[in-house]
Amino acid sequence: MIRKVMICLALLPLTACASTGRVHDKEYLRAVSLSGTDAKTLTMTFFMDDSRDITVTGGDIVSALEAAELECGRPIFTGYTELVLLDGEDSFEELEYILKEWKVSPSCIVTYGRGDVFRDKPAEVLAGSVKQAVKQGEAPDSGIVTVLGELLREGEAEVAWLTGEGVCGTHILKKAADH
Repeated sequence: MIRKVMICLALLPLTACASTGRVHDKEYLRAVSLSGTDAKTLTMTFFMDDSRDITVTGGDIVSALEAAELECGRPIFTGYTELVLLDGEDSFEELEYILKEWKVSPSCIVTYGRGDVFRDKPAEVLAGSVKQAVKQGEAPDSGIVTVLGELLREGEAEVAWLTGEGVCGTHILKKAADH
C-alpha cells in the first residue's frame, strides 16, 4: 500500500506539468470578427502570429470558439482582445457575451466590418487606424463599454466602419427589438 502511494506521489509532478497555464501554452486573441445569425463565423488573429488568421464556424459563439481551439491545438485566451468587428447582426447579445464571458478589456474597440480585413492588414495596424480616426474626430469612441451603454440606452450605437484600407466612415449598430 505504501509503495502504491509513493509511486503516485512520484508521478504527480509529471501530470501537473500539462496544465501549468504557462504563457506559451495558449493562443492570445488580438482581434476577432463575428458574423452570421443562425451559425456564427469567427475570424481570429493572434498576438504571437499577427499574420495568421483562422476562420471557424459553429452553432453559436461558444461552439465556434471551441472549434478555433481545436484548430489551434491549444486554449485561446480572450482577455487581451483589442478589436472586435461585427457585421451588425445581434450586436448587443454578442458584445454582452464577449464582455461578460470572454472578459475583454473595457478599452476593446468595437467596429463594423468583415473578417477578411485581417488578410489585407495586420490587426495591430487596423486597431491603430481606428484610434487615429477617433483622435481626428472621424469616428466616435467605440470602446466595448461605451457601445454597450449606447445600445442599452438608445437602441443603437455609432462605430467606425473598418475595411482593409482602414476606417472608411461610420456605421450604426442596432439592438434587436426583443431586448
